[in-house]
Amino acid sequence: MFKKTLIASALLAGSSAALAEISGNVSLLSDYAFRGVSQTDEQIALQGGFDWSHDSGFYVGTWASNVDSSFFNDPQDPQLEIDLYAGFGGELGNGISYDFGILHYDYPGADAADTDELYISGSMSGFTVSLNYSDELAFVGSKESAYYLAAGYEMSLPQDFGLSVHIGLSDGDAFDPGKPTGLPDSIVDWSIGISKSVAGVDLGLTYVDSDADDATFFDDLADSRIVFSISKSL
Repeated sequence: MFKKTLIASALLAGSSAALAEISGNVSLLSDYAFRGVSQTDEQIALQGGFDWSHDSGFYVGTWASNVDSSFFNDPQDPQLEIDLYAGFGGELGNGISYDFGILHYDYPGADAADTDELYISGSMSGFTVSLNYSDELAFVGSKESAYYLAAGYEMSLPQDFGLSVHIGLSDGDAFDPGKPTGLPDSIVDWSIGISKSVAGVDLGLTYVDSDADDATFFDDLADSRIVFSISKSL
């Protein structure tokens, strides 16, 4: 993995040099599946982002992807998602790590869909548990709150292969059947994927599914699918 590094001056308990790092990534996928639901109408997605991280644990970053308006309950027809985030991560010892921050989903030209989330996660021995919370789940046209609780596991396999499994729950007031959003009562999504590093490029094949297959809000965007990806870290 190639990474650019820089040395930044900072005042940390006096005058000292603090190490910071800039990293990037770019990916091409057969579909952009977000929490079990296609964001690109089951079409190709081009994605990429940059992160700046400080050795104190603080980081900021941005990430972008094309999207398709089929998912969004917004007449302004969003075509692009730009995520902006900032957070803090570190280790507690005994192999336990943590991460928390704030994430803004921005949809240029479709401001009504813009959504903010708070997130927190913990990891140990390849297992990760995370929680995202939004006061208004605007990207599905709701002014009600929602949360996303997820768990996952990643492990390395021989010959530079990797295995990952994931399960997540979308729930909260935005999914209340009494609200006029048309959303299901909740959504459970799951996935299992295998990856392989080849000449510095990561190839991935992931099975994605959810229990929202019959939800009229998503039409067929929550059906099971296989997603192929090619990604490169910079």
